[in-house]
Amino acid sequence: MTAANPDPISEARTSTRGSARITGIALIVLPLVALALKMFSFGWMMVLILFGPIFVMAIGYVLQVVIAAQGFLTKKGLFDHARMKRATIAAWVSLAGALVLGLTMPDGGDTGWGSTLQVLLGAYGENSDAVHAATDTLTTALAYVSAAAWVIGWVWLAAEWIGAYAARRKRQLGIA
Repeated sequence: MTAANPDPISEARTSTRGSARITGIALIVLPLVALALKMFSFGWMMVLILFGPIFVMAIGYVLQVVIAAQGFLTKKGLFDHARMKRATIAAWVSLAGALVLGLTMPDGGDTGWGSTLQVLLGAYGENSDAVHAATDTLTTALAYVSAAAWVIGWVWLAAEWIGAYAARRKRQLGIA
């Protein structure tokens, strides 16, 4: 344990802490990035979301911020080592799903339609019919898969958080 040979256990703990901090920050910031990506193809689908499930999504986001703070951003996090690995995977599955969905969710307005990816590829330009013909099936499939990944990852993350709370409570009560 000299300067040339640091303690491998504390080095691993520091490495895990750094990746946990990155995951925690990503849980807070990346959903907002996904929403910003979706804004490039804002249309009636987003209007329906704003008047419907936006409250459920907002509650889910607030809970996600709480999970990020308690599980990933505190010095003595809520998750044990095994649960931290599972929670980290669940978080990144959910975040990847949200980001890809922000890029690929089809939407439209009165003058045109398409996903943000299609907009970036020229869906509102001169070749819009060709862009739609080439990308409609792909973006729709990606949107369905990414929506499933987002929801499954989020539910998995919430289950890990609830399980970590239950385990901590058992330890506090001396049951486990």
